[in-house]
Amino acid sequence: MSAMPLGQRVYRVCQNVGTVSAIAIMLITVTDVALRYLFNKAIFGSSEIVNAALVILVCSGMGAASGLGNHIRVDLLDPTLSGLFRHWHSRWVYAWELLGTMGFAILLASHAWRTVEERELTPVLEFSMGYVFLTGAVLVLGAVVIFVGSWREFPPGEPSE
Repeated sequence: MSAMPLGQRVYRVCQNVGTVSAIAIMLITVTDVALRYLFNKAIFGSSEIVNAALVILVCSGMGAASGLGNHIRVDLLDPTLSGLFRHWHSRWVYAWELLGTMGFAILLASHAWRTVEERELTPVLEFSMGYVFLTGAVLVLGAVVIFVGSWREFPPGEPSE
């Protein structure tokens, strides 16, 4: 039995965390709307819980998208640049995707640090969103691990399809 590569394990974690987060958002929202409609009562703090789950969903989605190779491309520029720089285009795109993802993880982690350090709490439930942002930063770093793993599997000079 061979061990699963680290990038694949991180991809599966991102998939599972994203799935749980999406289901939680759906259940809380549907329940909140039903309670408002039927009993004129809302779930206390549901908006803050859904916002926290959305942060986790978006950040885990970056890892899942990285594992599938679904990266954002600008259709106006990508075909032109790939035609002009045939041998260097995929390396250039890979480098910017990696740097952009690392930059986002760093920004998210620094925001999380500031939020925790200043003891900033949400207005209703009074919990620190900094820990949610920190979890998101870890998930985005998972996307970086997936990028680095894909470098070995599909060298940027060769098409993966």
